[in-house]
Amino acid sequence: MPKFTLDISDAAVDGLQAVVARYNADNGTALTVLDWLHLHAREIAVQDQLLTAAQSLREQADKDADAAFKAERQRLLDSVA
Repeated sequence: MPKFTLDISDAAVDGLQAVVARYNADNGTALTVLDWLHLHAREIAVQDQLLTAAQSLREQADKDADAAFKAERQRLLDSVA
């Protein structure tokens, strides 16, 4: 597996620690800065697939919502026939 080394300043580490603390609080995780960087590097590697999946899921949700609306509309119309 390839290995990368990253040199960053103390100020950058301080900033990253604040971001990671906020991320951990928002997501119920306890990631270290290194774990967070690793996670986000992997997310960037799959972002195109993730965006495609998100679009597909949104389209399906819209279709499902439209079908549910039409069914409810018909049910209500039938209830007053």
